[in-house]
Amino acid sequence: MSRVALLPRGSSTWLPVALLVALPFVLFWRVWWPDAQQRRVFAHGDFVEQHYPVRSFVARELRAGRLPLWDPYTYGGESVAAESLFELYYPSALWQVLFSRLPFLALEIEAIGHLSLAGVFTFLFVRRLTGASGAGLVAGMAFELGGFLTSYPMLQLIILEVAAWTPVSLWLLERALPRRSLLGVAGAGAVLGVSALAGHGQTLMYAAYLVASYLLFRAWRLGWRFGVMALGALGGAAAGIGAAQWLPSLEIIPLSTRTGFTYEVLSAGFQPAELLGLLRPDPGQWSSLYVGLVPLALAAVALALGRGREQWYWAGVAAIALLLSLGRKGPLYPIAYRLLPGFALFRQQERAAFMVSLSLSVLAGYGYAAASRLRRWPGVALPVLLALVFVDLYRANAGAILQVPPEGDYAPAGAIVQYLRQAADPVSRTSSEGLLPGDGNAGLLFGFRDVTGNGPLRLAAYESFLERVPELRWWQLLDVRHVVTRRALDHGALHLVLEEDDRRLYRIDLCQRHVWICHDYRLATDQDAAIEMTADPQLEPLASVVLERPPHPLPEPATGPEEAEVVSFDRQQVAVEVTLSTPGIVVLSEVDYPGWRAWVNGRPVPTLRAYGLLRAVALPPGQWQIEWRFQPLSAYLGLALSALTLAGLAAVWLGQRFSARPAAAQAGASCL
Repeated sequence: MSRVALLPRGSSTWLPVALLVALPFVLFWRVWWPDAQQRRVFAHGDFVEQHYPVRSFVARELRAGRLPLWDPYTYGGESVAAESLFELYYPSALWQVLFSRLPFLALEIEAIGHLSLAGVFTFLFVRRLTGASGAGLVAGMAFELGGFLTSYPMLQLIILEVAAWTPVSLWLLERALPRRSLLGVAGAGAVLGVSALAGHGQTLMYAAYLVASYLLFRAWRLGWRFGVMALGALGGAAAGIGAAQWLPSLEIIPLSTRTGFTYEVLSAGFQPAELLGLLRPDPGQWSSLYVGLVPLALAAVALALGRGREQWYWAGVAAIALLLSLGRKGPLYPIAYRLLPGFALFRQQERAAFMVSLSLSVLAGYGYAAASRLRRWPGVALPVLLALVFVDLYRANAGAILQVPPEGDYAPAGAIVQYLRQAADPVSRTSSEGLLPGDGNAGLLFGFRDVTGNGPLRLAAYESFLERVPELRWWQLLDVRHVVTRRALDHGALHLVLEEDDRRLYRIDLCQRHVWICHDYRLATDQDAAIEMTADPQLEPLASVVLERPPHPLPEPATGPEEAEVVSFDRQQVAVEVTLSTPGIVVLSEVDYPGWRAWVNGRPVPTLRAYGLLRAVALPPGQWQIEWRFQPLSAYLGLALSALTLAGLAAVWLGQRFSARPAAAQAGASCL
């Protein structure tokens, strides 16, 4: 077992942990430093336009005591449970309820804190492997400050938050396997499940393949039966704990634009020349492959001096991940795309640098442990090496994702925003064209309903609807009352309200309604055909509805006065009162999505999809109260599976703890 140089006796855990917690905050000291002249913020991008708006929305909803399963503010309405950006169930995101308005700095601190978690977890894992705290320190520092975690994962927060948990899964496996503890293996799976709640499917896929392969690598000497049971315990716990997120996400994927991704889109990765980033920081940008020259050299030492197969396992992981990161320009991704589950779902294959960074960091720990056993290894080597690693990675990564703060705020409420907040009613929408703070997610920040959005999972039918249906018509059908644009629009239905910089705000008057009655319909063969028919210039959309199956009862021409009115509108529940003189079809200007169900006078009724996108019901003559409620089976089932899995693991653990006590007491009595 190697020495731990210059670590005070009794401090081999708390001192390295304290150091690894602190170092990311030193690396990003300009983020939290109070001096305004020195202050820097995360660069404009996904962190600003996606993560901050969606997390602000969740913070407001949770603080108000609501579980937000549906977001009415973006894309005309979308499922919060399915869109992983919201991180609705991610445990370490729940502290956000402390704020009435989520500070931008608070989310930056959360990102930096996850670097600390990644470093501490890697330290625990590598110390377990090598028996040396110094080795764990080197590995933890290389991973938490290395170019991968400190680059775009900081701006794409869910990548960072999934990646940070992988080392602790490996550590729990390393603790459980020597004891042949299936419960311990399930604990490692439960941690994978927690990382699934952070929501980045691609990074979770990499983590799952890595942890499963490590389990099989370590368990093969324990017998194939135990290996199979351990793999089942790992996968079952991970799937169960993460079900609250992956089940709703699985529902939206076939409905999203991702189904149209071609191989050319999915298979992009590093250019071969970019692999030089292993040896030096990339000038002028982030360096996602760079773990530092000292850790890279120690990784080479691990392979040169190490006698165990463990070092070659991690070298193999690094090599495989590096080849995968090349996408179609390398030999492995085309095979993985065709044969391995998950690889055909995600783009940007350079993200496999996650496994390269972790593997090289672990190898660096092995290298330090091997070198420290040399006879002439100096006692001051550890602090010198740690200082060199920190200086190198600080120079490479400290400012890569930072910029000077914008004037005022990332989300200033200018004249247009203030007007929309005052003028918009609870049900009508705005088309912001992504020109307001927060880009397409401005509605989440400022509380008005927008037809735009900014997120990775968009309904393909919704996007097709906006692309193919003429703009004036979809403004009418989606009840759009205002448009923010850089265009100079000249139409009798548009009235210029104000101008701000190069943006214009128009009020729209197209006789929009949020609910209306149709006594005529056209029948389409499927959703795509329905959208095509909706685009037909001959269609009178407020008089004739496009359906995909015949209504029951069939509509008849009106014979008397009729009325339809929204009487209450909540995020997950809409109530409408309707008076019909003859059978008709009631259309609601809300996006149809699995989980939206309708009740008429308290009784459930079958629903229809109108114009390929909106909600509708067919009713006989009379006075009716229609209530649409969002009750997504996938979300409820996912929550139930997560809760049951957690309860089951807790029950087994408690059972083992209590059963061990009498046995220990009996053993003690027999000794007397």
